[in-house]
Amino acid sequence: MRFVKVLVLVLVFFISMMFFVQNNAVLSQAVTLKLDLFFDTAWSSIELPFYFMVLCAFLLGALCTMLMLMVSRLRAGAALRRANKRIRVLEKELNSLRNLPLEAARKAPEPIAAPASAPVAAAEPTPAKAG
Repeated sequence: MRFVKVLVLVLVFFISMMFFVQNNAVLSQAVTLKLDLFFDTAWSSIELPFYFMVLCAFLLGALCTMLMLMVSRLRAGAALRRANKRIRVLEKELNSLRNLPLEAARKAPEPIAAPASAPVAAAEPTPAKAG
């Protein structure tokens, strides 16, 4: 599986390098970003090459993705720790319940059962009426 991941990574790297080489003229053009809110002030950036903008957007997306994955992993780890703690508590309870009759039997002997009463004699069957 690791081999496939490395192969895909190399392939993506190769395709992106080909993209940058083939579009060098377009990507080298200078771009100025402007932000004009409804107020008096308008902000603008210095002139930056377009490829720099593409790389910055890619890195920003990668960082946001890593942050979201880290948060997800931390939450999953916390849930796993809570579940393991709950399992330990329930296993202790189960073991104590399994040992409970043995401990109770050692402390107090079982009472002797009273003799069963004599069976009640069955009444004689009544003769069927002819008729």
